[in-house]
Amino acid sequence: MSGAKISVNGRLLTTDAMPDICQMMQGCYVYAAVNTDAHRPLYLDRHMAYAASSYEKLYGTRPEYDLLQLNDNITELLDAERMPRLGNIVFIYLLPPADPKHSVDIVAATGHSTIYKGYELASLRPKAILTNYELPFAGHRTAVSLAASNYMRDFAERSGCHIALHCNRAEHLVSCGDYPIFIAINGMLYTPPSILMPPCTERELMARACDMAGISIEERDITADMLPDAEEIMVFDHTGLRSVLSLGNCFYYNLLAKRLEAAMPVLNADGLL
Repeated sequence: MSGAKISVNGRLLTTDAMPDICQMMQGCYVYAAVNTDAHRPLYLDRHMAYAASSYEKLYGTRPEYDLLQLNDNITELLDAERMPRLGNIVFIYLLPPADPKHSVDIVAATGHSTIYKGYELASLRPKAILTNYELPFAGHRTAVSLAASNYMRDFAERSGCHIALHCNRAEHLVSCGDYPIFIAINGMLYTPPSILMPPCTERELMARACDMAGISIEERDITADMLPDAEEIMVFDHTGLRSVLSLGNCFYYNLLAKRLEAAMPVLNADGLL
């Protein structure tokens, strides 16, 4: 949350006026990170569907929301914060109420801006490190997973890198923070199985981009010792597609990423309500 304003259950408020909400956002929540183009959310329906499904599995109730109203609330928030007209990341938080009889609070807050129009292939290729950890409620985007992702990204940056690839205790590749990862080995493109990295909006978008580019994806277990032999490593995160430059002393191509770049404008156009 980087701005002075937030949208709470459809109302645009200042953060100073909502100390209780701001305090709750330090605790338990389910979240979605929504990319935008010219202040218009992309794939808001899919992001909210996954977030609501996670909330229901964790808390036992299905959040209710008006998708069109939330779409307008996000645009209103970005306009009020005078954010750039290119890409902006907006975080949607589903906050469990103190009283289970009350409705879920839905908060929209500005994150960071990008130099792109919605989802694109990032021009700068990141250096990666490999991190090993486990998470409670794995597969759900929660306050814990977001904190771990941010911690590992900061750890990567302090190590002279940009992103942290996530392996579990069994040395199986899982993700890059909360986002799916894709590995090209011997001419085939693989992604970790759904039991490790469940379906999400970004995984859907990667599948569509690959279909348009004529690239097939298969699920398989990928262990850390396979990464030195990979030809290419890609991450599809909340900003778009990122082609990894290096991991340790290993450097990677970006041939498939370049083929996928042409699909990004189509994905963006299809993502508007």
